[in-house]
Amino acid sequence: MSKLYAVYTLAETIERFLGQAYLTEKDLQAIEQSFEDQLQSEYLITLTDGDVVNINIIDSIEEINADED
Repeated sequence: MSKLYAVYTLAETIERFLGQAYLTEKDLQAIEQSFEDQLQSEYLITLTDGDVVNINIIDSIEEINADED
């Protein structure tokens, strides 16, 4: 099951919002590996707006909780 996350990168010293993405456990593991410089191959994710990004440019993610009204 995937969850919605906000995806950010650093542009010099400013955190920049890249977009939102539904990430699976496999995606999250690959992102964690990229944070630790242990990712062995290129790994791409698709943002909700259709843009495709390499996870190597991701510096942080934040889970977005849906409001339940």
